[in-house]
Amino acid sequence: MPDDSVLSATLFFKTDFMAYYQEFVLNGVKGLYQFTYDPKTYPGTYLQYYFVIETEKKVYGSPLNDQGELIPVKKLLVDPVQYFKQQGRLNQ
Repeated sequence: MPDDSVLSATLFFKTDFMAYYQEFVLNGVKGLYQFTYDPKTYPGTYLQYYFVIETEKKVYGSPLNDQGELIPVKKLLVDPVQYFKQQGRLNQ
């Protein structure tokens, strides 16, 4: 999809501590859209998210399952310090 055809890109996410998805409009620079997650502002043990992209002709959601239904990604939030300590112990 050409960069200039994206009218808006929106991230929806929530943690297990949140009842509803939060909506964040993403600003694109040369086709790159980014969001910085702050665990102090949005604490939780896991994160669920999905994206909505709007063009002049259509609205797209991602990710989709095999039936074309929007299915949010669910990721476990891990403390990076603890993660690398554990990886170091496992690699010894």
